[in-house]
Amino acid sequence: MKKHVLIPLNEQKLPLFAETIGFNPIQEHITRPSGYPYYHWIQTVSGQGTITFQNQQITLSAHNGFLLLPHIAHSYKNDHDSQPWETLYVTFGGEMVKEMLITLELYQSALFHWEQDTPISTFILDILKDSDETTDRFSISASSHIYEFLLLLKKYGKTYKSSLKESNHLQTLYGLIEWMKSHLANPDIGLEEMAVFMNTSKRHLNSLFQKNFHVTPYAYFVNLRIQQSKKLLLETSSTTISEIASSVGFRSTSHFVATFKKVVGIPPQKYRYLNGVC
Repeated sequence: MKKHVLIPLNEQKLPLFAETIGFNPIQEHITRPSGYPYYHWIQTVSGQGTITFQNQQITLSAHNGFLLLPHIAHSYKNDHDSQPWETLYVTFGGEMVKEMLITLELYQSALFHWEQDTPISTFILDILKDSDETTDRFSISASSHIYEFLLLLKKYGKTYKSSLKESNHLQTLYGLIEWMKSHLANPDIGLEEMAVFMNTSKRHLNSLFQKNFHVTPYAYFVNLRIQQSKKLLLETSSTTISEIASSVGFRSTSHFVATFKKVVGIPPQKYRYLNGVC
């Protein structure tokens, strides 16, 4: 199969979009000192390559792939000049990707491996064979393909524990996120209570959370509250804005309305109206 690259139309208008989807039968040497502006997945079809990442050299053989977060310095090259390194890749972005990866516990630059017969091995290749890049519809289908691929990676992909300390940090932070979700209604939860739960200092928690998720833990907590409030707003029209504010941990209705508008762009009552809940 020759080199094949699909570039969806108007992709950046979607909350989850594919920038490129491709197959490269002779993967060239790539060096990116400033990383790539989108999320980047690369996997080996045949041959073997090496990815240099955070002063580590990581072998990428068959049934292995690497997920790179945006703007992370890296390079990769063929390990054997006598044998081509065949690769499949996708680059993707969108405003919902980060939250999705955090929810799936995939928000990290990491090496993944899987069993030979799992769908990940051929999923990208099947997309390339079946799609027609000349149709406008491909932007939508490509977006759904990326979503499906991430679910497959969650289900079948296994990470190598190349950095046990970093892996433990991520698992601990995912535990904190679950704890946050169970305490949305408590107005007394702040950074101090989160630090107590984590058995660490507020400063260290802030630093660790921002390093991994590029947002403060409290800002993430507020976003979880707003996310839950949107769900409640759409479930029924009988629940008042004040009741919803209280149920997601806001003591003041006015504070809730102001925060909702800041995050969503419109006040909660208008959000409810625009979604047909009157």
